[in-house]
Amino acid sequence: MRDTKGFSGMSPLARTIVSNKWWTGPVDTWVISPELEAIGHVAVNDYLGENRREDGTLESQNYLLILKDALEGKLPGFGNTVITPEQPSQQILEAFRTAEYGHQDYTVIILDVTAFESGGTLIIDFEVGSGKAHGQFHLLDADTKLIFDAEHKYPTKPLFDRSINTVWGDPCETMQIIHPFERGQLFKLVALVATGWTSDEMGSINAFQAKISVSV
Repeated sequence: MRDTKGFSGMSPLARTIVSNKWWTGPVDTWVISPELEAIGHVAVNDYLGENRREDGTLESQNYLLILKDALEGKLPGFGNTVITPEQPSQQILEAFRTAEYGHQDYTVIILDVTAFESGGTLIIDFEVGSGKAHGQFHLLDADTKLIFDAEHKYPTKPLFDRSINTVWGDPCETMQIIHPFERGQLFKLVALVATGWTSDEMGSINAFQAKISVSV
C-alpha cells in the first residue's frame, strides 16, 4: 500500500487503513463504512482461542458483536473513554505528532457520556507536554467523518467548520473545553499538530494529558 507514489497516490481504501495506524499493531480487522471511514476495529490477537473481551464473550461471538456495535455508531475498538455518574471523571495520556506520509496524523479519542441520559456539562482540561510540537484539539459529534483532504493535505479548516469547540496548546500550556449537552451521547476528541509553527518539523511529537469530566 505504501508504494513510490506516497500516501496521496494510494487508493482511498488503503488511505483509510494506513491513516488509522494499521502499521503499528498486529493483524487487525476493520469495519469500514461505504464512505471509507473506519467505524470499528478488532486487534485479532486479542480474540484468538480462549481470549475474552471485557464483557466475557469468546472468539466465536466477537466479530458479530463488533459489527453490531459499529453499525450502531459505537466505534468499537477505538478505546472509548466512558464517563458515568458513578465515575464522572477520567484522565487520559496521549500523544500527537506531525504527519510523515503527506497526510494529517490524527489522534482520536471517543468520549462516551451516554449514561447521562438527561444531559450535563462536558469539561475537558488539557495540559500539553514539553515537546516541540504545538497542538490543536477539536471536540466533534461522534458521527463527524475525518476525511482525507488530498488537495490541502492538512484539513484544518474543515475540522474548524465542523467542530463544536476548538482550543490550541503551546508546549507546557493548559487550556479547557466546556460543552453543555442535552442528552447522553458519544463525542470525538481529535488531537493533531497545529500547522504553521516552524518548530513542528516532520515527525515532531508531543504528549498531552486530558482530564475529562461531566457535571450535572
